[in-house]
Amino acid sequence: MNIHRVIAGGLLILSTLATAETQTYQYPRADSLPEDDTSVFPRDPTLLTGHDINLTAERFFHAWSNKGNERERIKADMYFLGVLDATEGVGWCEYKKILPGSAHEYVFSRLAKLNPEQRKQRAATFIMDSMAEILPCGKDSKK
Repeated sequence: MNIHRVIAGGLLILSTLATAETQTYQYPRADSLPEDDTSVFPRDPTLLTGHDINLTAERFFHAWSNKGNERERIKADMYFLGVLDATEGVGWCEYKKILPGSAHEYVFSRLAKLNPEQRKQRAATFIMDSMAEILPCGKDSKK
């Protein structure tokens, strides 16, 4: 009797597995949006592109604080991280001394307080100078 139950249970499980469908998961792909187009003349000239070499603090802050466009915030975050990566040990030191979000908060709050004339300076220079205020390179800093 137990053998019949084992065989019946095995056949039931086998039939369930045979009817199950297998599918390969495909990750969703984002279509490029008009504002992310890599053309030389983007539809909205206020948005960041790969052609922004001399990015001003004003344009950077506008993208970084853009609540309506997540892609702009992400592009500004990547720019910010790139500047931090490129300037650590040159203009400021010891990134390990602060929490990861602290640099973001400090620079963002300084940007928000700038007057229109100060916002004309280069964003990269402003970011590096801001970091140098809180984490200057000194005699004891490791470069």
